[in-house]
Order: sequence, then structure tokens, then C-alpha cells
Amino acid sequence: MFVALFAMTSCSKDDSESNQELIVGRWKSVSANYYEVYNSDGTGKMWDEDDDVTEDEADTFTWQLEDNDKSKFTQIINFHSGSGSLPQMCNILVLTESSFSYNNDGWRRTENLKRVN
Repeated sequence: MFVALFAMTSCSKDDSESNQELIVGRWKSVSANYYEVYNSDGTGKMWDEDDDVTEDEADTFTWQLEDNDKSKFTQIINFHSGSGSLPQMCNILVLTESSFSYNNDGWRRTENLKRVN
């Protein structure tokens, strides 16, 4: 029983570290010209070229995996327009080297993203 408990604890720690590492990068929507970039320092940016917004005009955000559940993360979006910041609770649905899907509780939508360079 001790070995099983140790194995479960080890997997949980590895999963949380890999989630942090896997999120970092540049992502693009599979169905639009919407982009999100997650930096290793917990910052990021998002923009939608279909709305005629460029990367230089992107809204910025901070992000952090939840301490008690690494399948959840928070984005605090700082709108480029200066209209304030908006915290969003998100649930990771898929996270691999090439795919990242999450639902956003506040906007009640799912983002399906693929990694891009």
C-alpha cells in the first residue's frame, strides 16, 4: 500500500510540472486567427487577427496553475483598451506538446488551440 501511495504522489507532482512546461509557448486557434502566448514567467498575451488586431496590439494577461488542482488555471486579462483587468477561471481539457484545449468559466466557451512557432 505504501508503494502505491508513493507512486500516486510521484505521478501527481510530475503531471503538475509537465502541465506548467507544456502550457508555455505560442498557440493558435484551430478554427480562426486567434493567438495566445504563455510565457514561463506567468505572463502572456492574446490577440485575434480576424478582428484586425495584431500581436503588437495584444491584450496581456498573467496566468497561474491552481495549487490544489493542476488541471485548472487562472488568467487575469489586462485589456489593451485600459478598461481594467478580468480574472478568468479555466479548466484544462487537453494538454499535449501540440494541442491545448480549455474551457473558460467566465466567457462560457472552449478554446481549441494548436502549438505554432
